[in-house]
Amino acid sequence: MFPVHIRETSPRRLAALRHTGSFEEIGATFGQICQILEERSLLSQAGCMIGVYWDNPLLAPPGALHSHAGIDAPEGMEIAPPLEELRLAGGRHAVLHYTGPYSGLARAYRYFFSHWLPEAREIQAEGPLIEIYRNAAMETPSDQLVTEICVPLL
Repeated sequence: MFPVHIRETSPRRLAALRHTGSFEEIGATFGQICQILEERSLLSQAGCMIGVYWDNPLLAPPGALHSHAGIDAPEGMEIAPPLEELRLAGGRHAVLHYTGPYSGLARAYRYFFSHWLPEAREIQAEGPLIEIYRNAAMETPSDQLVTEICVPLL
């Protein structure tokens, strides 16, 4: 149903804010990051937005979920509170390519974990799941939003 490929991802440096609660509500935290970077005249230096998801929503109640809303930050860009620097190690990942509204991401995750992962005989590694948002929701029709879901593999 969704194209998936395996790729070696590069390490990333993010300017990030921690988000606690339902993953579906992380959009407000992304808005805060953009506002902070805009106020500091740093938004033009930043790259794409990235969601970092530490918990499994099937195993924890929505109020206890932990994630980070982040934006790719080049090495020379200053990251000062309330933003925090978050480093992602990179490595071998399965990358699911999803196009459509964010409300459809749950269906993409179900396909990945129920079908693709067992059929590919791959094993998920420790580490967060990452969503890379390739275009901006404020500037793109919802049916054209492009999200890459990156799952670490052994």
